[in-house]
Order: sequence, then C-alpha cells, then structure tokens
Amino acid sequence: MKYTFKCPACGHPVEVEAMDDEEAVNMLMDEGGKHMKEVHPEMQPDPEMEAMVRKDMVKSEGMEDNQ
Repeated sequence: MKYTFKCPACGHPVEVEAMDDEEAVNMLMDEGGKHMKEVHPEMQPDPEMEAMVRKDMVKSEGMEDNQ
C-alpha cells in the first residue's frame, strides 16, 4: 500500500510504501522528520504530529498492485 502525508507547513507530499497503517505511521514520521530537518530547520517538532499523521494520511493502492 502507498501512504501519503502532506507536510502541514508547505504541502510537500511525503510518500511511503507500507504493509499496514502502523508501519505507515512510523515510516511517515521518519520521512517527515527528515523533510522537516532539511526544509524547515527553524520549526520546532509538533508534539501532535503522530496524531496528525494518523488522521490525515491517505492510503492508496500502488500501481504495481494493479498489474
């Protein structure tokens, strides 16, 4: 499954491939953290970020699943 979460600061889509929602949340948090350090180093980490990721991530079938 493909999971996407848009950065709340700039709208950049962070995408990961995961087997389930839990794995996706962990992966999105890791990738989102890298994005924040690279693109928004001045921003403080949001303590509600994990809840935001869980609520706002979008799950979709990857193209390779449909072939």
